[in-house]
Amino acid sequence: MTPQITEHPGMTLAGFSVHTGLAGSANLRDIPAFWQHYSQHHRAALLAALGTQTAPEYGVVCRFNPYTGSFDYLVGMEWPEGHPLPEGAERYILAPATYAVFTTPPVATDADFRAGIVDTWQAIYRDWLPASAWQAAPREVFERYDGRCLPGRPDRQIDIYQPVIPR
Repeated sequence: MTPQITEHPGMTLAGFSVHTGLAGSANLRDIPAFWQHYSQHHRAALLAALGTQTAPEYGVVCRFNPYTGSFDYLVGMEWPEGHPLPEGAERYILAPATYAVFTTPPVATDADFRAGIVDTWQAIYRDWLPASAWQAAPREVFERYDGRCLPGRPDRQIDIYQPVIPR
Protein backbone atom coordinates (compact mmCIF):
# COMPACT_ATOMS: atom_id res chain seq x y z
CA MET A 1 0.00 0.00 0.00
CA THR A 2 1.82 3.05 -1.28
CA PRO A 3 -0.12 6.31 -1.32
CA GLN A 4 0.55 9.38 -3.38
CA ILE A 5 1.46 12.40 -1.22
CA THR A 6 -0.25 15.48 -2.64
CA GLU A 7 -1.09 19.07 -1.77
CA HIS A 8 -4.84 19.50 -1.98
CA PRO A 9 -5.90 23.12 -2.65
CA GLY A 10 -9.02 22.87 -0.52
CA MET A 11 -12.59 23.24 -1.74
CA THR A 12 -16.10 24.22 -0.82
CA LEU A 13 -18.64 21.43 -0.60
CA ALA A 14 -22.41 21.33 -0.32
CA GLY A 15 -24.02 18.31 1.20
CA PHE A 16 -25.92 16.60 3.96
CA SER A 17 -24.52 15.06 7.12
CA VAL A 18 -25.21 12.46 9.77
CA HIS A 19 -23.81 12.39 13.31
CA THR A 20 -22.10 9.11 14.25
CA GLY A 21 -19.10 7.78 16.11
CA LEU A 22 -16.54 5.07 16.63
CA ALA A 23 -18.13 3.67 19.82
CA GLY A 24 -19.60 0.26 19.15
CA SER A 25 -18.58 0.63 15.48
CA ALA A 26 -21.68 2.79 14.96
CA ASN A 27 -19.98 4.47 12.00
CA LEU A 28 -19.81 1.14 10.14
CA ARG A 29 -23.62 0.96 10.26
CA ASP A 30 -24.54 4.65 10.09
CA ILE A 31 -22.41 5.70 7.13
CA PRO A 32 -23.63 3.04 4.63
CA ALA A 33 -27.22 3.69 5.75
CA PHE A 34 -26.70 7.43 5.27
CA TRP A 35 -25.28 6.94 1.76
CA GLN A 36 -28.47 5.02 0.94
CA HIS A 37 -30.61 7.85 2.36
CA TYR A 38 -28.55 10.49 0.54
CA SER A 39 -28.84 8.60 -2.77
CA GLN A 40 -32.61 8.37 -2.45
CA HIS A 41 -33.37 11.84 -1.06
CA HIS A 42 -30.57 14.36 -1.69
CA ARG A 43 -28.34 13.50 -4.69
CA ALA A 44 -30.86 14.66 -7.30
CA ALA A 45 -31.33 18.05 -5.59
CA LEU A 46 -27.58 18.73 -5.57
CA LEU A 47 -27.17 17.70 -9.22
CA ALA A 48 -30.18 19.81 -10.27
CA ALA A 49 -28.82 22.85 -8.42
CA LEU A 50 -25.48 22.36 -10.20
CA GLY A 51 -27.23 21.92 -13.56
CA THR A 52 -25.51 18.61 -14.31
CA GLN A 53 -26.30 14.90 -14.38
CA THR A 54 -23.08 13.66 -12.76
CA ALA A 55 -20.40 15.04 -10.46
CA PRO A 56 -17.81 13.52 -8.15
CA GLU A 57 -19.13 12.99 -4.64
CA TYR A 58 -17.28 13.23 -1.36
CA GLY A 59 -17.70 11.56 2.00
CA VAL A 60 -16.06 13.75 4.65
CA VAL A 61 -15.33 12.94 8.29
CA CYS A 62 -15.71 16.33 9.94
CA ARG A 63 -16.20 17.89 13.36
CA PHE A 64 -14.38 14.94 14.95
CA ASN A 65 -14.31 14.90 18.76
CA PRO A 66 -11.13 13.07 19.85
CA TYR A 67 -12.45 12.65 23.39
CA THR A 68 -15.66 10.85 22.47
CA GLY A 69 -14.85 9.52 18.99
CA SER A 70 -18.00 11.15 17.65
CA PHE A 71 -18.08 12.99 14.33
CA ASP A 72 -20.26 14.14 11.48
CA TYR A 73 -20.05 12.44 8.11
CA LEU A 74 -20.94 14.78 5.27
CA VAL A 75 -21.85 13.48 1.82
CA GLY A 76 -21.87 16.02 -0.96
CA MET A 77 -20.32 17.63 -4.00
CA GLU A 78 -17.86 20.39 -4.75
CA TRP A 79 -19.82 23.64 -4.79
CA PRO A 80 -19.25 26.92 -6.62
CA GLU A 81 -18.61 29.89 -4.35
CA GLY A 82 -21.80 31.92 -3.87
CA HIS A 83 -24.00 29.31 -5.56
CA PRO A 84 -27.32 28.86 -3.68
CA LEU A 85 -27.72 25.68 -1.67
CA PRO A 86 -30.62 23.26 -2.04
CA GLU A 87 -33.02 23.21 0.90
CA GLY A 88 -31.53 21.45 3.92
CA ALA A 89 -27.99 21.33 2.51
CA GLU A 90 -25.00 22.73 4.36
CA ARG A 91 -21.88 24.40 3.01
CA TYR A 92 -18.58 22.96 4.26
CA ILE A 93 -15.12 24.34 3.52
CA LEU A 94 -12.10 22.06 3.35
CA ALA A 95 -8.90 24.04 3.90
CA PRO A 96 -5.76 23.32 1.84
CA ALA A 97 -3.66 20.50 3.27
CA THR A 98 -1.15 17.75 2.53
CA TYR A 99 -2.78 14.36 1.98
CA ALA A 100 -1.71 10.77 1.52
CA VAL A 101 -4.06 9.50 -1.19
CA PHE A 102 -4.90 5.79 -1.14
CA THR A 103 -6.87 3.98 -3.85
CA THR A 104 -9.06 1.07 -2.84
CA PRO A 105 -8.55 -2.25 -4.65
CA PRO A 106 -10.62 -2.68 -7.83
CA VAL A 107 -13.67 -4.91 -7.24
CA ALA A 108 -16.93 -5.74 -8.99
CA THR A 109 -19.60 -6.42 -6.37
CA ASP A 110 -21.28 -4.02 -3.94
CA ALA A 111 -20.25 -6.16 -0.97
CA ASP A 112 -16.60 -6.24 -2.07
CA PHE A 113 -16.69 -2.51 -2.80
CA ARG A 114 -17.90 -1.67 0.72
CA ALA A 115 -15.47 -4.16 2.29
CA GLY A 116 -12.59 -2.70 0.27
CA ILE A 117 -13.29 0.78 1.63
CA VAL A 118 -13.37 -0.46 5.25
CA ASP A 119 -10.26 -2.62 4.71
CA THR A 120 -8.33 0.29 3.19
CA TRP A 121 -9.24 2.61 6.09
CA GLN A 122 -8.12 -0.04 8.57
CA ALA A 123 -4.83 -0.64 6.72
CA ILE A 124 -4.08 3.10 6.68
CA TYR A 125 -4.30 3.34 10.47
CA ARG A 126 -3.06 -0.14 11.38
CA ASP A 127 -0.18 -0.53 8.90
CA TRP A 128 0.76 2.49 6.84
CA LEU A 129 0.68 5.40 9.32
CA PRO A 130 2.70 3.64 12.07
CA ALA A 131 5.41 2.60 9.57
CA SER A 132 5.58 5.80 7.50
CA ALA A 133 7.47 9.07 7.82
CA TRP A 134 4.09 10.77 8.20
CA GLN A 135 1.57 11.15 10.99
CA ALA A 136 -2.13 11.89 10.81
CA ALA A 137 -2.90 15.61 10.73
CA PRO A 138 -5.81 16.86 12.86
CA ARG A 139 -8.18 17.76 10.04
CA GLU A 140 -10.81 16.23 7.82
CA VAL A 141 -10.31 12.90 6.11
CA PHE A 142 -12.38 12.29 3.02
CA GLU A 143 -13.30 9.85 0.29
CA ARG A 144 -13.70 10.83 -3.37
CA TYR A 145 -16.29 8.93 -5.39
CA ASP A 146 -16.09 9.47 -9.16
CA GLY A 147 -16.89 7.55 -12.34
CA ARG A 148 -14.57 4.72 -11.30
CA CYS A 149 -17.02 3.57 -8.62
CA LEU A 150 -20.22 3.32 -10.65
CA PRO A 151 -22.26 0.15 -10.07
CA GLY A 152 -21.82 -2.39 -12.83
CA ARG A 153 -18.14 -1.68 -13.38
CA PRO A 154 -15.88 -4.72 -12.89
CA ASP A 155 -13.16 -2.56 -11.30
CA ARG A 156 -14.94 -0.21 -8.87
CA GLN A 157 -12.69 1.87 -6.63
CA ILE A 158 -12.40 5.21 -4.82
CA ASP A 159 -9.66 7.42 -3.43
CA ILE A 160 -9.25 7.99 0.31
CA TYR A 161 -7.54 11.22 1.42
CA GLN A 162 -5.76 11.01 4.77
CA PRO A 163 -4.34 14.38 5.93
CA VAL A 164 -0.70 14.06 7.00
CA ILE A 165 2.20 16.02 8.44
CA PRO A 166 5.84 14.91 8.65
CA ARG A 167 6.91 13.14 11.85
